[in-house]
Formats: sequence, structure tokens, C-alpha cells
Amino acid sequence: MERSAGSDADSRQPAVMSADAESRFSFAKFAAHPFFKEVNAWLVARAGIRPGTDVVDLGCGPGAVTELILQRMGVPPLGRVFAIDPSASALVQAAQRIQSAIVRFIQGTAERINSLVPPVDTVIFCNAIHLVPDKAQVIGAIGKVLRPGGVLAFNTTFFDGAYPGDTYRFYKIWVLRAMRWLKERGYGVARGVKATAMQWLSPEEYRGLLQASGFDDAEFEFHEKRLACQAWEDISEFSMFIEGALPGVPLDVGAEALKIGVRQAFEELRLQSVPRIWMQTIARRT
Repeated sequence: MERSAGSDADSRQPAVMSADAESRFSFAKFAAHPFFKEVNAWLVARAGIRPGTDVVDLGCGPGAVTELILQRMGVPPLGRVFAIDPSASALVQAAQRIQSAIVRFIQGTAERINSLVPPVDTVIFCNAIHLVPDKAQVIGAIGKVLRPGGVLAFNTTFFDGAYPGDTYRFYKIWVLRAMRWLKERGYGVARGVKATAMQWLSPEEYRGLLQASGFDDAEFEFHEKRLACQAWEDISEFSMFIEGALPGVPLDVGAEALKIGVRQAFEELRLQSVPRIWMQTIARRT
């Protein structure tokens, strides 16, 4: 469904949201589901984190992955964790959630990572690399921050291959029902627009970017998770998902259209859940 809203790359800058809007249209509801913790915990567990290492949690959001990282730093924890996110409100939530002297919260973007932190052993980048406009530049910047032999671990469910083959009908019906609801209320969806989050790469394209930045040892695994209707409704309230699926539609209207559309798709197809695939990647800098 995310790919149905537009076909061309979008170079527009997203509008700046207020703190209240950031909170209302955040990723937090979707991130609270057990399957989300499972895919992230698997990745963190295989990133080679141990007591005394220096780790970046890139795109830390409200701190769920930061907690997973801390669990691998020993008791008492040893080392340093740099939790970076562009959202000030997300960092406030993370700082309230995590009380640890070894964690430093930093407001900034993935593109600026090598100006925000010293050399580190590990960079964890969960569920956000698809949001990066220039993925080659960011992977290169991460490579400069990592010490020799350092690890970049990232995952995403927005890549070429995220849809199991039998789910395309679900996505088609979802977007058609959402568009019908919008049309009935006089709203249109911008055509010829594709948000950054919808510029998907294949695993092989990611492998090529990693190799070009000195990551010669990249491993990919693919984990399928089944998402109930509530999970799809929760992702429908995330600002970047709305902008990608229904470009040009106000966030509150788009969220309502997507939630109604997904409920109707579940009812029409008599679904209990829909599978989705996460790409899990571990790459070592040579």
C-alpha cells in the first residue's frame, strides 16, 4: 500500500511539527508491540556489544532500543552509549525512561553522526534507515565513526521484499478503501510524489552501499512477523507513514482514512493478521 500513493522521488522538506503533533503522530504506539521488540532484540543481541564498548543508538526514538543495548553493557554497566535522534520530544521521553550515567542523549541526524560522537565500536540503527534520503552518505559517515572491526547493525521492514507474495491484495484494498473515504470527504492525494520513507532498496542494493563504504562482511536475515489489525492501525498514526501513503493529506485526516481503510480490508478479506518481513543486517567494517 505504501507504494501506491506515488511514483516519483520527492525532494520536498517535511513540515516542522509542533511538540504536540510530534507526540500525537509518533512511532511509539507501533513500537510498543511485542513483535517490534523481538526484531530489535535479535539484532542487538548479535551486534557484538559487551561491557566496556562504545555504542551509538542511531534514531533512538523514545529509548526502547537503548534499553536493550544497556542490558548488554554489564551490571553495573560499563562503556558509553550515545543515543541520537532528530526529535527533541523523543529524546525527552527517552531521558525520562532511561536513568543511566553511561547514556548521553544527543539531538541530531544520521547524516551528522561523525560530528556528533567520537569513534565507537558499534552503531545500532533500528527501523529508520529507510527514512534516510542519501543512504550512501549516511552509511559512509557511519563507517568513518566506527573503529576498525566495528559493527553496523540495522533493520527495516520498508525494503524491496518486505511483502510476502500473497499480501498484495490486502495492501491494494487498504489503499483503495482509504482513498474512497478521502474522496467522499473532498480530499485528494498528491500524484507524482514519493516520500523518502517510500524510496525502498533491495537487499543487494544495501549490500552494494555497504561494500562501497568498507563493510565487506555483511550478513542478512529475514524475519517474518504477523501483524494484527491494531498494529496496522497504530502505524497508520505515524506521521512519516501517512506522508508516504497519502502525500498532501493533512495528518489527522490521513490517519483516520488509513485506519478506516485497514479495518475494512481486514473485514473484507476475513483476516486475523497479515505477515510482514523485516530485513536484519549485520555488517563489519574492515
